[in-house]
Amino acid sequence: MLLELWQKFTFLTGTSSVTASMRSTIGPIRENPLTRQFILDVMKEVVAVGRARGVPLAPDFAETRLAVMDSLAPEMQASMALDLSQGKPLELPWLAGAVVDLGAQAGVPTPCCRAVRDILTLYVDGQKR
Repeated sequence: MLLELWQKFTFLTGTSSVTASMRSTIGPIRENPLTRQFILDVMKEVVAVGRARGVPLAPDFAETRLAVMDSLAPEMQASMALDLSQGKPLELPWLAGAVVDLGAQAGVPTPCCRAVRDILTLYVDGQKR
């Protein structure tokens, strides 16, 4: 059960982090080499934190999730990106923010998740547009 939660957590944190912080759908993100690498790095951080906490995620789990993202419709946006565009509160503290906090506890660096958290922190409580 814990493994399945972390597998979903990895994918959700990756998609929500990039579609919200980059304010884009997944298509352009995965097509650009720099932003594609960023989404992979976000997911690698989640995997590293999970593994440090004893979750038996495969070392290449982030790469396999990236392959799954390639099958998503190019216009897909995670719910956090939609919430951001609508001025609603964000799930940031429970996604990239949680990775940062758990990583700090485990001594695992999480610079990409920290960047996402810091970029979106002004909008965490929502903002009327």
